[in-house]
Amino acid sequence: MDFLVELFRNLYQHQDWTMQQACNDSYGKTLKKWHGWIASSSFTVAIKLVPDRKKFMEVIASKGDTYADMDRFCESFSPVLAQIHKFLVSYISIKFIYQIISL
Repeated sequence: MDFLVELFRNLYQHQDWTMQQACNDSYGKTLKKWHGWIASSSFTVAIKLVPDRKKFMEVIASKGDTYADMDRFCESFSPVLAQIHKFLVSYISIKFIYQIISL
């Protein structure tokens, strides 16, 4: 979900970027740190298959202003993601402590 939010943010803020540029930047900011060599290489190959920006925007277009919708999505969903991250960190920490105590 972080990748999707960052992708929409890039498409909204950098309307001159290609889909590949937006995807690469989003990947670098969100998923790359979690991927090893194989996953990163797979992404590099997969990114060559993304549609061009115009086609992508046509597919996701809404009846209103698609860029404004993207901006609203990013602004409203980012705090939700932050809460999810916070929960996961606390859950993992609690689970880890429980496992250590259980040894």
